[in-house]
Amino acid sequence: MSILILALSIGSFFTLSIPTVASALLRSLEHYPALSDNDLQEMMAQDPATQPQAIVILGGGRLTKAPEFGNLDTVNGTTLQRLRYGAYLHKQTQLPILVSGGQVFGAATPEAVLMNSSLSEELASPAHWLEPKSKNTAENAAFSAVLLKEQKIERILLVTHAWHMPRAYGAFNHEGLKITPAPTVFEAPEHVERNINHFLPSAHALSKSQFALHEYLGQFWYWLKR
Repeated sequence: MSILILALSIGSFFTLSIPTVASALLRSLEHYPALSDNDLQEMMAQDPATQPQAIVILGGGRLTKAPEFGNLDTVNGTTLQRLRYGAYLHKQTQLPILVSGGQVFGAATPEAVLMNSSLSEELASPAHWLEPKSKNTAENAAFSAVLLKEQKIERILLVTHAWHMPRAYGAFNHEGLKITPAPTVFEAPEHVERNINHFLPSAHALSKSQFALHEYLGQFWYWLKR
């Protein structure tokens, strides 16, 4: 029995490390299409009573005491990708931005503060509101909803990674907000030309699989709680 468990473990680890498998797992989570410029124009040309009223950008992590930034905390690559797209949407729509992210591992500075610094100093799109208390996606939604409803805002553009959008959408929908998904960073399309590297195990592919499995487990956990 122990040999069977060991074989299954090694086999699963190997399979999840294959790039084609990892890509398929991420794509299986990409339920919401990217917004085109035409989509945005049509959206903002609608009756004001149905237009989005704000852009909400979810945090995705930090770099702690980054030496290249004077040993200060800053946003990591995942968060920066979301901020970049959120800033693009802001410039296209002129909608105000809310950034959401707290002190997940007890860090001194909330992630929302770091996000706003990047938006202001690097992307020229400062946030209007900061939600600095959340430690997970459900709290992103709950605490952001409180801030938004205080401003009479109920319709939002929600920015996060394409693979994270299903869980994020569900959490914000649960709080009674009307969401237009604005996903970013899509996995390469399935029809991309394959070569031998797509079938050789890699740490990068394993990381992608980890993201996907984390999302599926997160969705299952949120479903159980509700």
